[in-house]
Amino acid sequence: MDFLKRNLNKRKFERVKARFVVSCNMDRSLEMHMWVGNREIDALMLDLSQEGMAILAKYDIPKATVLSIKFTLINVNADEDRVRSMEIVGRVRYSISSEKKEYKLGISFIRISKRNKEAIANFVKSEMDR
Repeated sequence: MDFLKRNLNKRKFERVKARFVVSCNMDRSLEMHMWVGNREIDALMLDLSQEGMAILAKYDIPKATVLSIKFTLINVNADEDRVRSMEIVGRVRYSISSEKKEYKLGISFIRISKRNKEAIANFVKSEMDR
């Protein structure tokens, strides 16, 4: 938990609570692909920022695993891009297990388009202004 508390203070961007369904695939280039396979993992997004997200998953994904993440961002307060499908590549930074056999995963984005980053920034700003 000390690791988590220290890293929460190091964030460059504000993070807001978000509830979207997220699909993740293991990056095919990883060695662990051999025993994980191409299995798609459904998870629930807990929060979102320009640089990362937290998700709740039923699988313990090891730290440093690279994921291909797909989700649809819905920003009802936006003038443009109210609904935007996103594909982002992220790396697992931490995994914390819960009593319900679920795992909270912290993911930092390592490949994100400028347009997706702007859409997330607008979403975060609109949620903070509420």
